[in-house]
Amino acid sequence: MLSLAAAAAILALSGPANDPPEAAAAAALEAMHAAAARSDDAAWADRLAPGLVWVGNETSERWDREAFLGFAAPVFARGEGWVYSARDAGSRRHVTLAPDPCACVAWFDEVLDSVTYGTARGEGMLVRDSETWRVLRYALSYPIPNDFAREMTAEIKAFEAATPIVDALGEAADTPEETAAAVVLDALHEAASKADGATYFDLFTPDATYIGSDVTEHWSIAEFRAYAEPYFNRGRGWTYTPRSRSLTLAPLDCRCVVWFDEALDNQSYGTSRGTGVLVRGDDGKWRIALYALTFPIPNALARDMTARIRAGAAQ
Repeated sequence: MLSLAAAAAILALSGPANDPPEAAAAAALEAMHAAAARSDDAAWADRLAPGLVWVGNETSERWDREAFLGFAAPVFARGEGWVYSARDAGSRRHVTLAPDPCACVAWFDEVLDSVTYGTARGEGMLVRDSETWRVLRYALSYPIPNDFAREMTAEIKAFEAATPIVDALGEAADTPEETAAAVVLDALHEAASKADGATYFDLFTPDATYIGSDVTEHWSIAEFRAYAEPYFNRGRGWTYTPRSRSLTLAPLDCRCVVWFDEALDNQSYGTSRGTGVLVRGDDGKWRIALYALTFPIPNALARDMTARIRAGAAQ
């Protein structure tokens, strides 16, 4: 089995074609977004894996492939596709090959520009069938800048209190690997709540990525540790309590990669979401290779809030 450090690579579509699996995976994402922009339902559907799960911005939104195709069909029929284009792909789209010799699974994160909503973010997993890469998991969100976070999350909490949003049903841990991954996620949240930095950072791979709720927060684990440890050293942790979680064992012979998304409760910010990947290392331990945190915006508030975010960014 390849080590994660040896297998991981970050590559943009426009980069040098010296690492074909990552380049092809990135190209599949580009093709998917381009097909949606031109309302080409056949080309778009061809980039979605048979076992697709698409997680929308609101926590109630969770579609399998058939449901998502059904949602999109009338939109595309009217020629009203959606435009999400990768922003500066050289630094804002990252593709990482899973640690398995098949070179057939990769995870990714990307920053996008939406014609309607402005800045968007996506994380997910791709799988390769023969020579074709397709999206197996995708989680879409609209990052809230730190300057807006307190105000907007207070508005979201008030909205959800008046109009409760029911989280979509996810995929329970039904394999030993998914169960083990869930234990690691629970340990992560417990360590953060206790400001136990040593335990917390031991739960990440050495080359992990942590993505914060502000679009500028894309850290290596060393960078995130430098940010977080001063808080932990003062006994100031953070408490995010999982209320729902979905886990997916990647289709690899090694059975060593799990994708997750989870809805969380936080006293200060209300509803949040974590998405990412866990990897089982050569020592048999599961560790987090990617964690991305966001504040889901209810659909009823999305246009107003994203317009305000865009206006703030333009000042």
